[in-house]
Amino acid sequence: MSAVIRPPHALTDPTRIRALASIDFDNPALRAALDKIAQRTAALTGLPVSMVTLVLDTAQLIVGSCGLDDSWMTAAGGTPVEWSFCANTVTTGRPYVLPDTAHSEQAASPLVTVDGMASYAGVPITLAGHIVGAHCVMGLTAQPFTPEQLDQLRGAAAEISDLLRQFSQPTSAN
Repeated sequence: MSAVIRPPHALTDPTRIRALASIDFDNPALRAALDKIAQRTAALTGLPVSMVTLVLDTAQLIVGSCGLDDSWMTAAGGTPVEWSFCANTVTTGRPYVLPDTAHSEQAASPLVTVDGMASYAGVPITLAGHIVGAHCVMGLTAQPFTPEQLDQLRGAAAEISDLLRQFSQPTSAN
């Protein structure tokens, strides 16, 4: 019998899931704005990949990105939550930084072993008082992240949170 993977409670919180469900994340205007923010973040941080993710209980949705081009992640629209670095940002509520993914607790993730993501930094995105996702950058080489790069991520994450509010339907959780 195979083991059942159970996500941390933070990912399954019903009010957080309602906040996620309120987002019109298929709206082309929202997607374009999130892609633009991801492009700007990649340029300002000097990293080749930048993403805006919404982390569900079983999957990570990529709702804005730069640098993924025609990758399988773009085609799939996300990753399983078990592979997600951003899920750690959501469950801890803090920035999650991996200067060298090959020597981290996530070294076995296909994002490292197949896609070659060698460094990661992500910060929380909030909506209605809940951490719903992360804004992150990834590098193809191991590298430290500077306070300025993390400040760029935080500033963009605040902008993303404002956009998500604009593209959300009010719920009892909002």
